[in-house]
Amino acid sequence: DYTATQFEHLRRHKESKHEGIQYPCDQCDYAAKYPGNLKLHKKIKHEGVRYLCDQCDFAGKYSTDLKRYEDTKYRGVRYPCDLCDHTASQIGNLKSHKERKHEGVRYSCDQCDYISAQPGHLRAHIEIKHKGVRYP
Repeated sequence: DYTATQFEHLRRHKESKHEGIQYPCDQCDYAAKYPGNLKLHKKIKHEGVRYLCDQCDFAGKYSTDLKRYEDTKYRGVRYPCDLCDHTASQIGNLKSHKERKHEGVRYSCDQCDYISAQPGHLRAHIEIKHKGVRYP
């Protein structure tokens, strides 16, 4: 059911999803589905590239991390909920707030009757209760 607006995007989709083409890192076990992802991986993991804030010691792995940080910390960007007085510092956090508080979205464990309002809590539950992962 994948649709693309550009031929190149469709070609890459077919290669990664249907032909199993991957781009392995020559320095570790990582394999990317797209050449651009491999390039970004090498910059971050092997070259130590970081995006530094010029006003404090914050360092982000991605340019979008730095932009999000500066928007929140220095530009006062906020995302108000249109259903209550809650405001979020990131658009994704506002979406999560609305799902949990106003839409009643819940995430159910497929191995027991555990239910969570947050997908991260469900993942942690599965790791700890069903996969035996222990955290220090």
